[in-house]
Amino acid sequence: MKLPILTISLLVTFIPLSLLSNTATSSPVYDIDGEPLTPERGYYILPVIRGNGGGVKLYYNGSCPYYVVQANLEVDNGVPVHFYPVNPDEETIPLSTDLNIEFYDIITVCIQYVWQLGDPVGDSGLRYITAGGVLENPAEETVNRWFKIENHPDGDYKLVFCPTVCETCRPVCGDIGVLRQGNTRFLGLSGKPFRVFFVRKED
Repeated sequence: MKLPILTISLLVTFIPLSLLSNTATSSPVYDIDGEPLTPERGYYILPVIRGNGGGVKLYYNGSCPYYVVQANLEVDNGVPVHFYPVNPDEETIPLSTDLNIEFYDIITVCIQYVWQLGDPVGDSGLRYITAGGVLENPAEETVNRWFKIENHPDGDYKLVFCPTVCETCRPVCGDIGVLRQGNTRFLGLSGKPFRVFFVRKED
């Protein structure tokens, strides 16, 4: 019984008490029907601006991990995701709170589906979102797998990378936007946020 107690104590050191208290009072994120997002339900992430691509899905570039991209066709809702807040006791998904995002209801050659921010690429320094992580406890080595849903100034939502699960880490912060390369719409850190809404996947 000593090992689980030690594991819990280490986990607490990486979750600021202020973070846990804030999640208890944060407003929930709502889907397009006005219902709060919940961890047990699946959702499609869709663009607010229509006529310019569809939902969020996976893109295979010849090797694992998959990249997270926006579908080119508006009629393509993409692949559903689950949201897992840093506080597992949350019954809804709070706004502005660290969370994991995981694709589900899909089988691919790459078996990992949790979003993570990749390292800077080449001279461009661009950082793309891949689906190469696994669900793990918040810690320094997992800090690149924690995202947030924030309010967009125009009244809808945006995805943000600015994790606060590790008090000693100094991660880069920024909005998640669409980085177009040819016909592929990669998701990554961008100065222009990807404005989104959420549609519950029917069981």
